[in-house]
Amino acid sequence: MIHALGAVYLASAAATGEAGFADPANRTLVASTAVVVAVVVLLAWVARRRSGLVPTGLGAVVEHLYDWVDEMARDMMGPQGRRYVPFAMSIFLFVLASNWSGLLPVPKFAEAGARPVALHSQESGEQVVGHPLFEAPSVSFNTTLALAVVSFLSFNFYGLRKNLEVHPGSVHGSHRRGGIAGFVKWLSHFWEPTPMLWRDLSGAMRYLLVPLLACLFIVLNVVEEFARLISLSIRLYGNIFGEHEVKTQLTSTLSGFLGQSESAFQAGSVGGGAGYGMMSLLLWGSSFFVLCVGALAGFIQAFIFFVLTLSYISHVVAEDH
Repeated sequence: MIHALGAVYLASAAATGEAGFADPANRTLVASTAVVVAVVVLLAWVARRRSGLVPTGLGAVVEHLYDWVDEMARDMMGPQGRRYVPFAMSIFLFVLASNWSGLLPVPKFAEAGARPVALHSQESGEQVVGHPLFEAPSVSFNTTLALAVVSFLSFNFYGLRKNLEVHPGSVHGSHRRGGIAGFVKWLSHFWEPTPMLWRDLSGAMRYLLVPLLACLFIVLNVVEEFARLISLSIRLYGNIFGEHEVKTQLTSTLSGFLGQSESAFQAGSVGGGAGYGMMSLLLWGSSFFVLCVGALAGFIQAFIFFVLTLSYISHVVAEDH
């Protein structure tokens, strides 16, 4: 689990680039990612200490969560699915913690040269420049892309390792060898379903049509591999970033109405102050609703990400692949 989370952190740090790391926003992203990784590892350590014959507290929660992920992996891949549960669990916990960390109220502070963020100043009524002290890692495309790269490399690695292993056969104790033959078998999935067409067609159709279709299938299968990478990263980023922007805009507007209400009361306008106060109350209710929806959306997006990762792994390690 620590290795998987560390890979996500390093990939996220590398995604900012050496030159871009001078940007305070990129430093905040890497620091926030490190905090989330540390929190997840700490919670896992505490849960491990409280697990046992009769787990209690956090240990019981994590054990039920592990059993849930384990059941899904075995439903997809059979008994061998248990091998991939620690990795899937790490991905799920990190994405979930990243998504939910964006729901925390985090202060912002001004700094020269920082990325502009609209903040309301009740004293002057003007906009000041600042950047978040902490930012949810999944709000940044750097992190979601890094997660997608880790997932992409993992299911290709597991598929390659599966074919390079030596597996006992089912007939007269024979063995299915890995090595070069296994590598070729893994590589052959890029031109599927060309072998099936070669067997089904005959005559001129076989020699004229199948080679052309093989080239087309290779291109389509390569595009499909990279489409998974893009789909995983954009889906998570779009949903979490959209929810984050809605929450930010509501909070900013709420702060503005509160400032207007305070100014109206100080000017002696009770009606104006009460009106702005009512609008602030309505916006607070809306922001609370968005918070609840964001918590649900964060869980759903973490669930989708790790289920798709498990699905891709099951596809490449299937016995008939």
